[in-house]
Amino acid sequence: MARSGPVATVSLLIQDDTVDLGTVDGVPVPKREVRELALPEGANDRFLDGPACRRLAVVDLEPGSGLPLPPPAAFEPKGEGDLDGGYPIEDPEAASPAALAVNAFGVAFRTIRMFEGPDALGRRVRWAFDGEQLLVVPRAGERANAAYDRRTRSLQFSSFTGADGERVHTALSSDIVAHECGHALLDAVQPSLADRPTRESIAIHEAVADVIAVIMALDSDRLRTSVLARGGNRIDAQNAFSSIAEAFGVAKPGPGGAARHALRDLAKLTSLAALAGANPHELSTLLSAIYFDTLRDIYETRFARERGPRRDGRRRLSSVQAANRALGTAHVVFRRFVLRGIDYLPPGDLGFADVGRAAFAADQAIDAAAGRRGTAEVRRRRDAFAARFVTSGVVAAPAQLRARRPRALDVPPERLADLRDHEFAAYDYVGRHRRAIGIPARVPFTVLARIDATKRVGSKTVVPQRELLVKVAWDRVPPARADGARPRPVPVGATISLHWDDGRCLALVRSVAAEGGLPAPGGDGPPSTPADPDGDAAGAGETLLADDVAFDLFHADAAAAAGRGAGRGARSASVAARPARAARPLAAPPPGVDPGAFFDLVRARSALGR
Repeated sequence: MARSGPVATVSLLIQDDTVDLGTVDGVPVPKREVRELALPEGANDRFLDGPACRRLAVVDLEPGSGLPLPPPAAFEPKGEGDLDGGYPIEDPEAASPAALAVNAFGVAFRTIRMFEGPDALGRRVRWAFDGEQLLVVPRAGERANAAYDRRTRSLQFSSFTGADGERVHTALSSDIVAHECGHALLDAVQPSLADRPTRESIAIHEAVADVIAVIMALDSDRLRTSVLARGGNRIDAQNAFSSIAEAFGVAKPGPGGAARHALRDLAKLTSLAALAGANPHELSTLLSAIYFDTLRDIYETRFARERGPRRDGRRRLSSVQAANRALGTAHVVFRRFVLRGIDYLPPGDLGFADVGRAAFAADQAIDAAAGRRGTAEVRRRRDAFAARFVTSGVVAAPAQLRARRPRALDVPPERLADLRDHEFAAYDYVGRHRRAIGIPARVPFTVLARIDATKRVGSKTVVPQRELLVKVAWDRVPPARADGARPRPVPVGATISLHWDDGRCLALVRSVAAEGGLPAPGGDGPPSTPADPDGDAAGAGETLLADDVAFDLFHADAAAAAGRGAGRGARSASVAARPARAARPLAAPPPGVDPGAFFDLVRARSALGR
């Protein structure tokens, strides 16, 4: 087994601190489990008080004043000078600052390591902001929300008193922490989704963040066993995987005070027509439900196989054994399918169809690299995945999700390193192949940083797949409008996947908008062609939303927005009405916390009067 870097042992909540996980064989399922947080080997990193490490650090704030406090959780090494250790908590059941900090840090750390692991992206991501450290604020204030904010380089988790009078701490919800960390990771891989936010691009962000929360929940053996025991070895009913943030949903009623069992339910596939006019969080459930249905298909297929005759002649597995083994395998297959697709997303304005196309292309690239056709099981899964995009109204036919593999884009393998490392080689390659890529003549383009990643594509006996991803961005100018209005350029792009072993093109994924677009949800134009915010070239697509580059956990009305979106003006007015306060000196950052990120966070919160 490969040696990791320093390891910290922590006790983490499996889900929310108030959720009952039921019993298995008459024994209550514990709410917590001990996890090891392992830093990458050779990363020149260590765990510090906070918790903190180079990529992730807790900043604790005094709830009333918002002033930064010393690190709430101390790192205790196993022995003198030992880099391994843990973050012990005196009373894990109490919502102490240390308990909130360790849970939020631990879940976020594990989410990042999962996302960058060989069963997902197979590489380290660079944050969408300047710097290498993401801050975690477990006591970010009093409101029913949590958020990722690129501007302050932080994940912020608030607390509130629910409708039933119980205190809810979002930092103690594994679903919520994984969801917000998912926003930060998706922003790192695909910053264009937040650079020009539309209703649909925000919905993509919310759906992917929800699915990442599902993937992290599936990683718990205890939770998988609990869900299967309570659901009769099925996952198609309401359960811990389909229900995002259960404690939050119970404590915060829905519109009109309607009771609910969770913040969002992913088990109900709907259609674009049914979601016409929905806010981005509601719209996101269409895409996340497509993915959850895919998980269900993978599990049911694997369960049927595990229940069948065994090739080695041994006795068949019991239903419980088969179900647990099938869901464990489905978890890995689903994680690879979802996150490889995220890596294949092209730059530019994107819609739901682009997400489906990228996932389809990434999955087919595995077969292309191996020089074989996918198994019957894999082909059925892809066909069912494409069919859901059709029945939900995202595309008219499955063919619209299929990417190409132009042989003209093949590269001699000895030139791949130059293509990866040198800008001249990258621009020369794209310039010579602009027609095959789909870039119009005389249109300038930008080649983004090339991505060299190695990913697992099967069991441990299967050689991992190394690929080079080349992403290209350009602007598409729509045809002139009949009313003479100046058309607004639409940012579009393409992703090219090249097999490292032989330089073959495994996939060309062009954005739908680069090809003229598909109807947008609730509109007649391309899915991600926002109207000009100045009104001089309004298009048929969606309207650009406020470019705050921050993602709240749920859609709040103006009164509850607490400084975001429609509520920003009202909050600004209330802040302005407060008596002027004397400027206070900035506190020094805690040890291990990036000073630039720390001061950005403190200044931003001071400006909001928090």
